[in-house]
Amino acid sequence: MIETAVVARAVSEYMHRCPGESLALAPLWQTLKQHAKAGTCNHRGTCPIVTASPIVVNESHEVLMLRGGRSPARLPEARLTDGFATLSEAAFNLARALGVERMWTQPGCEDPIQLDTARADVQDGDRMRVAVRYLVRTQAALCHFAPGAPQVWIPLAQVDIELARRAGAFMVEKVS
Repeated sequence: MIETAVVARAVSEYMHRCPGESLALAPLWQTLKQHAKAGTCNHRGTCPIVTASPIVVNESHEVLMLRGGRSPARLPEARLTDGFATLSEAAFNLARALGVERMWTQPGCEDPIQLDTARADVQDGDRMRVAVRYLVRTQAALCHFAPGAPQVWIPLAQVDIELARRAGAFMVEKVS
């Protein structure tokens, strides 16, 4: 499992880069401080859920999303599990598991470009969910998806407006 200190460092650095989002991230920050102080979790299933999420963008500025039945397409997210030392490692591993090969990060995009706060899924109860999102670039032809897989490319402009603004600010030119 990714250590509390690793998550706390990522959140702290992000809040310094994006101070306007500190209020939305305050519940997570408070929980991380309590975990560090106690050395364990005493919240009995009420802690914010932290997920790692790759924002995979191809040469046509399309984002890899996952279709879901009747719900709209979503960015892929994975809960933090054993075997990963960092949030970025978890995000990149998820991208590889989805069939993304030969991905890279642009210079200056090593840190998360967004910490997206939202309500957790219904099955997780009345909790906060924080997706730690990393920008990853690839070429669509280098991705291999299983037949019938839920992966779909959606133009960046049709994804969440804030995410499109953030990712667009980091993408200077198209991938050749």
